[in-house]
Amino acid sequence: APPEVLYHMCPVVDWSAAKSSGVAYFPKTFFDDEYLTHATGVPSRLIDTANHYYQDSVGDWVCLQFTRSGLRKAGIYVRDEHATGVGEKRTDEELMGRWVCPHVIGGIPIHVVEKEHRMIRDGKKYCSIENVC
Repeated sequence: APPEVLYHMCPVVDWSAAKSSGVAYFPKTFFDDEYLTHATGVPSRLIDTANHYYQDSVGDWVCLQFTRSGLRKAGIYVRDEHATGVGEKRTDEELMGRWVCPHVIGGIPIHVVEKEHRMIRDGKKYCSIENVC
């Protein structure tokens, strides 16, 4: 069965802006990624994902925790598919080629997020997610 609990990582500044505005969070690559928000049911995969896509990013990142049923209650569908690229950066087929990833077809409503976890970095490298993995 597909995992009920899902995770998405994003820059703290973007998540804070969404919370301040009261509007759902949409990643910067939402339109380039064909109107979806990447997620995972396996939080440790976010570390691999972060190190593949976001090592050059500046600033702190947060891992959002929410559920499929919470999204469904908000009228948002989750489609389980193979990993896809983010923006213009392609997937690492060797690492991500067998992954099945929950793709949120829409943004993430603020009220759906149950927990926020700090992403821990050592320089550019992502190492862990506080209280998760």
